[in-house]
Amino acid sequence: MPTARFVVTAAPIEAQLTTSLIAQLRDTVALALRIKRRVNDTLHDEELSERASSALLDVAQPGGLPFALFVLLIAVLAVRELLLRLEAKRILKAHRDHSVASAVFPPHEHDD
Repeated sequence: MPTARFVVTAAPIEAQLTTSLIAQLRDTVALALRIKRRVNDTLHDEELSERASSALLDVAQPGGLPFALFVLLIAVLAVRELLLRLEAKRILKAHRDHSVASAVFPPHEHDD
């Protein structure tokens, strides 16, 4: 049975890592440049600035639907925070009660 004269081997691990890191670095730089360009386009868009100012004024005026939704959002977040704190206190109390109860050992009598 004849054997192959040439054997194909993989490139050394250092070369593979270098190639992979260079490709990832190139992709990262390209992504950063795209993000920078989009942010600059957004910041220099006058129409977006006017729409944002208008939306903020709508939210700030009491009596409108946006203001009511904003107040509702604040109320929901406050209730959620309160419930989270109450539940955390309940869990800590249960844990404390359990650890204190398990730390108290019943008296043990020895036969001398």
